[in-house]
Amino acid sequence: MNISTVLAGEIASGVYPVGGRFPTEFDLQARFGVGRHSIREALKILTEQGLISRQRKTGSVVLSAEPISHYAHSIRDMRTLLTFAGATSLDVRYHGFVTVSGSHGSQLLPDPGRRWLRLAGIRSTKTDHTPLCWSEIFVAEAYVTDRDRLLAEPGPIYEQVLASNALKLGYVEQDVRAATLEPGIAALLGSEPRSAALLVKRRYVTHTSDTYEISYNLYPADRYSVRTVIRERA
Repeated sequence: MNISTVLAGEIASGVYPVGGRFPTEFDLQARFGVGRHSIREALKILTEQGLISRQRKTGSVVLSAEPISHYAHSIRDMRTLLTFAGATSLDVRYHGFVTVSGSHGSQLLPDPGRRWLRLAGIRSTKTDHTPLCWSEIFVAEAYVTDRDRLLAEPGPIYEQVLASNALKLGYVEQDVRAATLEPGIAALLGSEPRSAALLVKRRYVTHTSDTYEISYNLYPADRYSVRTVIRERA
């Protein structure tokens, strides 16, 4: 039995109306007779489909009766900002060290002249393997302790780099802007050349204030959205 399919069907039929509360993890465990991990996987799929929104303490709320056609990324804190890498998979097509200099370099990467390991490829959802975006990740050479291991091991690259260098994450800076799809990338993603896109840039900074990784994800405009919850400080 596919738990996420059952729950999605119940949402579609109105058992759980849009705007209403969704059952808790505990209630769903009791109903389906499975462990916490299985329920969390099902809820993750429903969240990716845009059917529900999960929030700490306040629980889950139904957002839509039908799955949306793009990846909806709900951001509430550092943890949810970084869930994207764990919910998707990266098929690396190109990798190698690069040094970008001059005026172009200042637009693409900080510290012109610094060497970076560039990983580039197609990022897809883990649930249905739908291509989401063209992804490029740049890791500062000083933090690349084992390139082959970095490419082979599963899990978010930013976490692997921190672990291999015994570092802690200081903060992540995110920039989202409008863009267009170049013909080559559009073809890989099954989109129209020069069509509208979203470019999401992230800069990962260590607790010692050094930029160790920069990522660029270029999405066809209809495949990604960002939902942010901003609360007043107590």
